[in-house]
Amino acid sequence: MADTQGFKQEPHKLLLIPGPIEVSDDVLYANARPPTSHTSPDFIPIFGDCIRMMRRVYPLRPIGAFSRLSHCTASREVLFTKDAQPFLIAGSGTLGWDQVASNLVEAGDKVLVLNTGYFGDSFADCLQTYGADVSQITVPIGAAPSPEEVESALASTKYKLITITHVDTST
Repeated sequence: MADTQGFKQEPHKLLLIPGPIEVSDDVLYANARPPTSHTSPDFIPIFGDCIRMMRRVYPLRPIGAFSRLSHCTASREVLFTKDAQPFLIAGSGTLGWDQVASNLVEAGDKVLVLNTGYFGDSFADCLQTYGADVSQITVPIGAAPSPEEVESALASTKYKLITITHVDTST
């Protein structure tokens, strides 16, 4: 925890939206310091700390609409690791999905896109650009695919990847 030297943010209404998000006093205070360039030697220990902290996060139980899908827990274990190298991406979500498509998809691979709006459309387009055979479960803006829709899609086809947009802020 950072030494906030008595710093405390002003009282405010609690934000319960996708972004901006609530931050602790320690985080807000750390952001008040001058930034460190990602090319600076001073950034090396910061980056290392971030990698170590990511490795300390362990798999959790599935929550929400997908809690009944036992096969979703297996995919969650890929995200959290003690030994593998996590990747920190300094860029937009678009950079992240391009990184996924260019490194994990080969021409003809089957990919399921759970499409909830603009980002789902764009992720599907990106995957198709790299040659993926994309299937989509498309729902109205503000909705989520039902567990039954996802279970049905997974029962009918073996997919190499499944994409989910957590919050479609552009729609």
